[in-house]
Amino acid sequence: MSERPYSETPNDWVHRPGPGFVWWCLPLVVGLAANFFTLSPRTTTTIWMVSFVWMGTGCILNARRCHRLHCYISGPAFLLGAAALGLFAAGITVLGPPHSPNNIVGVTLSVALLSFVPEMIWRKYA
Repeated sequence: MSERPYSETPNDWVHRPGPGFVWWCLPLVVGLAANFFTLSPRTTTTIWMVSFVWMGTGCILNARRCHRLHCYISGPAFLLGAAALGLFAAGITVLGPPHSPNNIVGVTLSVALLSFVPEMIWRKYA
């Protein structure tokens, strides 16, 4: 019986449509949809904060399951983004007062997207 290579681990939720949708696609869609409704900035910020906590939790759980390198980077990035949004929702502005939530969301999503680069350079699983 041949063993499956470590790079094709069945434990990776990213490769399974159900968990991938629930942990990352759904909260991303909810966050993006919040920008199109007439909501207060604090409400939109709170929706993004909850979405980032949800996605960060999914990344950390997935990193524990399959040791995916991207998840080791993006999980803490999402949680830091959620913390920064929490500070804004509490009235503490970071990254420039007028556009703080947009800046925080943009930086967080950029870091999460760029966290795929180390997988391209080295390997997918640590």
